[in-house]
Amino acid sequence: MTMLEQLDRGISADEIGIETARHGNLVLRSAFQLIYRRDGDTLRAVAAEGFLRPFDKGMPIAPRPFLASLKAAERALVERYAVALHLANHRHIDVEGLDHVLAVGIGAGFADDLPLFLVRAEVPASRLICTFRNPSAFAPGTLSVVARTLKALGARVAIGGLVEEQPPVGAIRSLEPDIARIDGSWFRRVAESESARRLLPDLVGGFRAQGAQVLVEGIETRHQLAAALEAGVDLFQGFLLSSPLLAGTAIDTATIDLPDIFSDEANVIPLFGPLFGRA
Repeated sequence: MTMLEQLDRGISADEIGIETARHGNLVLRSAFQLIYRRDGDTLRAVAAEGFLRPFDKGMPIAPRPFLASLKAAERALVERYAVALHLANHRHIDVEGLDHVLAVGIGAGFADDLPLFLVRAEVPASRLICTFRNPSAFAPGTLSVVARTLKALGARVAIGGLVEEQPPVGAIRSLEPDIARIDGSWFRRVAESESARRLLPDLVGGFRAQGAQVLVEGIETRHQLAAALEAGVDLFQGFLLSSPLLAGTAIDTATIDLPDIFSDEANVIPLFGPLFGRA
């Protein structure tokens, strides 16, 4: 049985075209969270990241322990289900030209199978951003090979975003990704420390000097958003801006006005005023 035959056998669509997959007794669904780019005094949605959401008898279960419990062959199949679902369901987000952000599966052959998924969903590779969230899970030498394969397809590559870990400076130097992701847990700790926060512009500038745009994820408060803005990051993601929502749920894709976010801050003028009126 070919990979596409396996996918078609396990995936079904409802009456409006939202796709889900079945793995044993579980139903696998897509959720999407918007990613924003600064445009003057606003944040504009430019991408949506797909997340796998497993359900057992209609109740959600934690994705990370679920994936960790799978054997290698099972995990490879579930990772492929996730990619197929995210690419197919992405079209239901009502934003023209929105990029797709997907996690790179650690199962063997992921990059080789990706063209099949793109053809199936009729998505050009140029709209795809593939994220390496767990570089250490790849065998030595494999990471760079997979990254080169993805770039050869026309996809962009992002690296980082590991929970509780600092940005992977060494991997960024060796892989030359298009996007460097800063994990939300790490960033939130830094944002709360005045001395550490002052170092963020240098970190961001260093990544950009190596040709990578910088994405900060996990932004949950206005204080953290201000820290990201002051650091000069390129892309913004987090619950403050947009929550992950299941495919088929209406997602608010409106442009976010920065002065409105900070309008009731007592110190908005001295602290945030210089941020407005420039990109």
